[in-house]
Amino acid sequence: MYAAGSIAAKQEYVICLYIRLSIEDDDVSGNPFKKESGSITTQRALLYDYIKNRKEFDGCKVIEKCDDGFSGTHFDNRPKFTEMIELAKKGKVNCIIVKDFSRFGRDYVELGNYLEQLFPFMGVRFISVNDNYDSAELADGTTGGLDVAFKNLIYDYYSREMSKKQRIAWQRMAEQGQYNSNCALYGYRKSEEDKHKLVIEPEEAAVVKEIFDMKIAGTGTTLIAKALNDRGIPCPSELYRSRGDTRQWKNRGKPCYWTAGKIEAIIRDEKYTGTMVQLKTKLDSVGGKQVSRPKEEWVRVENTHEPVITYPQYIRAVSSLKQQKAAESRKMKNIYYCGCCGRALFNAHYGTIFCKQRSFKTDSDCRDIEINKHDADMAVLASVKREAEIFLDHDKLSRQAIKRNSPLSVSDRINATMRSIEAAQKSWIALYDKYADGKLEREFFLNEKKQYDADMEKMEEELAALRQAQEEEETEQQGPERKANQAMAFLEEEELTEDMKEKLIEKVIVYPGDRIEIVWKFEGRLNN
Repeated sequence: MYAAGSIAAKQEYVICLYIRLSIEDDDVSGNPFKKESGSITTQRALLYDYIKNRKEFDGCKVIEKCDDGFSGTHFDNRPKFTEMIELAKKGKVNCIIVKDFSRFGRDYVELGNYLEQLFPFMGVRFISVNDNYDSAELADGTTGGLDVAFKNLIYDYYSREMSKKQRIAWQRMAEQGQYNSNCALYGYRKSEEDKHKLVIEPEEAAVVKEIFDMKIAGTGTTLIAKALNDRGIPCPSELYRSRGDTRQWKNRGKPCYWTAGKIEAIIRDEKYTGTMVQLKTKLDSVGGKQVSRPKEEWVRVENTHEPVITYPQYIRAVSSLKQQKAAESRKMKNIYYCGCCGRALFNAHYGTIFCKQRSFKTDSDCRDIEINKHDADMAVLASVKREAEIFLDHDKLSRQAIKRNSPLSVSDRINATMRSIEAAQKSWIALYDKYADGKLEREFFLNEKKQYDADMEKMEEELAALRQAQEEEETEQQGPERKANQAMAFLEEEELTEDMKEKLIEKVIVYPGDRIEIVWKFEGRLNN
């Protein structure tokens, strides 16, 4: 009777080498145009050496499946892994070799199912080189299920710890305004000096500007996409692929074109204003799915890179997009209400809005509630612009008052303190040189050192407090600056937009004689 090892030696094997590297690997993210990660090459060499050194595999057919840039916490979203399992199910592969268990997968429960149930049922031999695991040797007792389970548990813990550290690193990078993506934002390229900084790519940036200009002019996203496709301008994924990017695109191998969705994604991306906005999504669990974060959890850092468009242009384009969406869904917000009964006014097809209550009761006070919608919109728009001008004047006066009352800014005080620290350090070096040369008594030197340490501690505390104050000041200024930019964008509009209705207007009450009253969402009220 043959031993298990002897039987394995006489068997004809079709070997599949499975190689995987996670997308978080620096070699991948640092060079998107590289054909494969360095670690992939290392894994391949190790596995082929393993086969070469075992006579039982002489002459065996060897195939290779490689997932470069895929997480190991999931089994069903790796294309090459899925292909390998399908081959095993069809009997076209009867031996799978990996570098270690973590390359096959980091979910220890799922990995155990494969090793203990699926592979034995299919007659597939499984080898993990670095773990000294060979399923053909289990009958000899050289490896055991407990050992495998323990290692898998360690891999799972490692995966969770790495995920936690990765999230912390991404949070810090986002707070510092560093760009963190494998691929540069369309319209930009990564700086050669710093891969986390964006630099304008002139030709692409011109396309981005054109997209915003067309949207501000009222052109629909579908028509914008058609215009770019008709001119043969490659969409982002097609452009990256033409440059040699080998990542796993969704429609890899098929031509890609501009679509309304791609145009909308560009218009909604605030990064084109020079503000880095990141961490819009998060994983719902380790190895889970990406879910949207609340807006207040997004990380925004202004002036991190050269803008392609101004913030007012961004606001106007997004506003135009919202209007398009509202028109498409036929759910444009109705802001007009009857001043007599309080009901929403009816928008007639001939451009007049009126209260339908008069249709049900002839002697109703509502019979006089009727106004031309275009005239009402223009009156409301004029009021919005007046409020915007008032805000901008007030904002300007506030900034001037702050400047007058603060002759020395926090930034100036920080620079002055740093100069004082630098001067003190130079004086200390000169004093120490004198002491080292024997020109000062030890007692005098120690007294001076004690005073120097106290002064330095005081200045460093002051510097830390000033930097904290600077951060708080910048945070306080960001809100008014965004509001000022929003107000400037409103001044440039020629019609009442959905964005204005959403952000400024609670409702507009219409009274007899074409008199209207605007109820603002902010504190205050304006009568017309």
